[in-house]
Amino acid sequence: MNKRLGLFPVFGIELEFYAEEVGQREVDLLFIKMSKSMNISFNKEVSENQYELKTSTYTKLNILVQHLNLVKEIIFERISSLKGKVSFEAKPYINKAGSALNVHISLLDFNNRNVFAAPNLQQKNYFLYSIGGLCALMKKHMLCFAPNDNSYLRYKYHDINTPTTVSWGGNNRTTAIRLPYTAGDKQKCRLEHRVPGADSNGETVFVALLKGIIHGIKEKVNPPSKVYGIASDPKYNMKKLPLSINEAMLGA
Repeated sequence: MNKRLGLFPVFGIELEFYAEEVGQREVDLLFIKMSKSMNISFNKEVSENQYELKTSTYTKLNILVQHLNLVKEIIFERISSLKGKVSFEAKPYINKAGSALNVHISLLDFNNRNVFAAPNLQQKNYFLYSIGGLCALMKKHMLCFAPNDNSYLRYKYHDINTPTTVSWGGNNRTTAIRLPYTAGDKQKCRLEHRVPGADSNGETVFVALLKGIIHGIKEKVNPPSKVYGIASDPKYNMKKLPLSINEAMLGA
């Protein structure tokens, strides 16, 4: 991307997971300790025993991959040492919320300016073409986002915040690609890709997303219509994501 487009990707992630059969105090102490030493934060999710870890932003994907794998390993080892159980499955429980690997992406130019902030027409096109490319290749890349049979339970038995269509919108968690609210801070303008499950391989996901963005910008791919309501509503007539690994193998 640097050589082809003169742009530098910036990534950050939010990873959801379940930690069970261990006391809340022990979990809180572990997360506080990890937050201080590893520059990450933890939040409690709505579902019982579900949590979310959030990283800072990275410009070097290999470092982000290393840190993500290390954090997952530490969580698993520490919770297991307390006789607890950790799950990074995408849908460990049919009747509870699934777990995602939400990826935040922005692009910087050589002057360290966020081109998604759209100060001019060309950079506005970068923003829309990136969304267009990600949407165009979304179904083709589903095996990267949902690599296992059980991964598709998250889409099949979805809640309102799990994307099930090739879609994008504003601060809308029902869409596959969300534009988070940044309170007017243009430097924080970014895309959030919400399709990958917690069981996906981070490196594979990041590469797929970069391919989608490069494809969109190079080929000037326009995105589908922006969704303002619930993206799974039939009235929007959005393409549906596959509900099984066999469907995903068929690609787009």
